[in-house]
Amino acid sequence: MTMDAEFYSRVAERFGGYFSDARSTDVFPDGRPDAAFDELATALGTPHARLLDVGCADGRSLLRVSPAYGAVTGMDLSPSMLECAERYRTEAGLSHVTFSLCDAADTGLPDGYADVVTSRRGPLIVREIERVLRPGGVVMYMGIGEQDARELKETFGRGQDFDSWNGTPLSERIARELSDAGFDVTRNQAFRFEEFYHSPGDLDTFLHQVPIVDNYDSATDKEAFDRYVAAVSVEQGVRLSRHWFIVQAQKPAAVEPSPS
Repeated sequence: MTMDAEFYSRVAERFGGYFSDARSTDVFPDGRPDAAFDELATALGTPHARLLDVGCADGRSLLRVSPAYGAVTGMDLSPSMLECAERYRTEAGLSHVTFSLCDAADTGLPDGYADVVTSRRGPLIVREIERVLRPGGVVMYMGIGEQDARELKETFGRGQDFDSWNGTPLSERIARELSDAGFDVTRNQAFRFEEFYHSPGDLDTFLHQVPIVDNYDSATDKEAFDRYVAAVSVEQGVRLSRHWFIVQAQKPAAVEPSPS
């Protein structure tokens, strides 16, 4: 497994899936990104459409939108996450959803298989997505922006996409990669929001459940953690500033040959 797959497997084994039980109050001035993603993905569905979700984790997000589609496939590299996904699928009684242990770079699916490909903070292998999407199909990606948890990462001196805030915005890089591959980018939307953790202990729990700070350890990172908490604690709680984005693009439709 890759390091990411190992991390998410540990999270699944420890917490029973990819979700946080850390208590926080969240404020979404730009709207809730996962709700916006669900709405967009659901709107693309039809009873005969095929949806492929890359990096599905424990599958709960995918299962929310799956009723809009005729066939749904979720892929991930973490066996433990997929075990959770199968359990949630069984509980929901959604027999048209399948999960597969698979590399996003080599899905094994036929050319033009999917009508829609989604990835929520997962891998985005454009060449493989272009291959498995039918002409006119849509890809949707929700990613973590370069400003996400910046103050936290600066305090720790490391973190996911550390120091990327000094370069081209991550959403623009993805939009450009899709555009260079021939896709028509139809949406590039940023979401800024705030999470206020009810206690330092809640933030500590959260940092164990997400890869924001790589190899986070409560003991060895205590000094940096305490400095961050002291700097950002307000009446609402321990503040964590977030930055996510959604990029949506469409593969060009097939061109009918002109009559000779």
